Amino acid sequence: MKKIFLLSMLAVLSTLCFGQKVKSGKGNLSPIFKQEKVAFKFTYQDLKVGKMNAEDYVEKKVKEKQEAGEFKQKEWEDKWRSNLSTRFPEKFISLFNEHASKKNLQLKADMNEENAEYIIHVNTSFIEPGFNVGVVRKPAYTNHEITIYKKSEADNILLKTTIIKSPGRDAMGYDFDAAYRIQEAFAKAAKEYAQHLSKKFG
Repeated sequence: MKKIFLLSMLAVLSTLCFGQKVKSGKGNLSPIFKQEKVAFKFTYQDLKVGKMNAEDYVEKKVKEKQEAGEFKQKEWEDKWRSNLSTRFPEKFISLFNEHASKKNLQLKADMNEENAEYIIHVNTSFIEPGFNVGVVRKPAYTNHEITIYKKSEADNILLKTTIIKSPGRDAMGYDFDAAYRIQEAFAKAAKEYAQHLSKKFG
């Protein structure tokens, strides 16, 4: 019992000690100040998951799930890739729009580049899935590098922002699913990014 208590405390302390960091270099955002719509682009270049590169992580998880009889062949991998392409980006955009509106930013974002002149490119380079085994929990964490540029001038970066260790967990402790924890890390990053941009615009 004492050992379990100590592990629980370590999990809590790890959450408290490693706070999220949001940093930007100098940039000129005036060109997009009155844009009503921007498009988000999501990539996972050089992605690491925990201590592994992304492909090794997927291979390991697929093997574990198959051996446990929890998923049919490739089912877990298909779900993982769907989360990366759809679930996590949609959560990010939803929370960005919600908090941009609260901060009186005029930007409205989605993933459709057709009518957008400017792109907000979110590259996620690190995902820590975390865990929840009841008495011991570790939140998910994500790292993001976010750049803003004009669609026709991709090499001309208006602003580059890094978000380090964005935490994701459920406050009530019901985050047993890794995808849910990661989703909430994306949500937290989006909220902080919207607030960060509002200060830049201000």
